[in-house]
Amino acid sequence: MIYSQISQYYNKWSSGNKYYVASGKFYIEEALKHNSTIVELGVGTGRIAREILKKSMNKVIGVDNCEEMLKQTEKQIKKEYADRLMLLKQDFRELKLPFKCEYIYMPFRTFGHLENNEDRTRTLKAVKKNLLSGGVFIFDHYVLDQGWAQKVSNEQVLMYEDSDIRITDEYSFDFNNKKMHCIVRCNDVIFESFEFYWFDVKSIFKIIKEVGFKVKNLYGDFNRSEYTNKSVNQIWVLEN
Repeated sequence: MIYSQISQYYNKWSSGNKYYVASGKFYIEEALKHNSTIVELGVGTGRIAREILKKSMNKVIGVDNCEEMLKQTEKQIKKEYADRLMLLKQDFRELKLPFKCEYIYMPFRTFGHLENNEDRTRTLKAVKKNLLSGGVFIFDHYVLDQGWAQKVSNEQVLMYEDSDIRITDEYSFDFNNKKMHCIVRCNDVIFESFEFYWFDVKSIFKIIKEVGFKVKNLYGDFNRSEYTNKSVNQIWVLEN
């Protein structure tokens, strides 16, 4: 299972992404607009969920398909917020919440783990079924910078380092199939090796339209700037 090995170091590893802080701030702010149960798909170690629980009285349902990541969430925040946090191990493509909710989000490029348009369609349909009428679903992904990709291809990129651990990524790209292979090393030992996928705005918009979502906003960055052909992010705000 992806991230089962890196789960203990996930927060340190992912902090090497330049949008780690900005994306977290964005999703926390969006969640605080709602006075109801919040659903996070890909809750991971609970870094965003923790802040939502801390800053509101909302309940949070955290969903992930990696048991080790859910164990980290439980270890780090479950005890403190046991009465307001529910954790579910589920495949997003078969999402089944205890009840329909008004706000669901999938943060920090998690959508990129969906391999193809069939998986993306199934996931969006499942989310739609679990949203109340008028409910909102937000997810984000990057816009691939092919120049950057070619520059870092097959090189070790430093993600995090302290006196105890050094974490690096190594990427190789299949541009024709919009696929990246990522190897994560901790102190030069391979901890994870997985495929990650990207998509363009036009192709994902087609799926969004077919599933029946309304696009409320498409941002080009986590500061909510408008998406343009120069944007490096695509942040979709959909309404059921």
